[in-house]
Amino acid sequence: MNITTQRYTVSKISTVSLAKFGCVLGGLALVLPGLICALGSVQLVAVLRQLLDRWQAAEIDLVGLGLPVEFDFVTLLGLETAQTLLTRLDDNRLVLGLLILLVGVVAGGALVAVVVLLVGWGYNLLAALSGGLEVELRE
Repeated sequence: MNITTQRYTVSKISTVSLAKFGCVLGGLALVLPGLICALGSVQLVAVLRQLLDRWQAAEIDLVGLGLPVEFDFVTLLGLETAQTLLTRLDDNRLVLGLLILLVGVVAGGALVAVVVLLVGWGYNLLAALSGGLEVELRE
């Protein structure tokens, strides 16, 4: 059996392929964290909506005589816009969750793509100055 060895020098790495690889890698890596963030955000919106709904018709016994006075804290605190927004978001939970998941995956993919792209540019610069990485291959 005759084993031959050949040496090659990696003088440049394609930055386009690095960016694609980084984007896919980052997107896949952030599916689970994005899903957790989406589920948590949907739950938070639901809890905040319930809280504001309870504040809208809160009864407080001011003097302790058993005669509760009804207050609308949402109106008193100027939270009508927030309550409307939370109601719309809570009514569209699925869309909100998918949107947060999509934004997380795309942002993660873009971030990792940029980092890998910068590493590729750094390697190409160093390879231009030093001659590149030498690789030895055997058949």
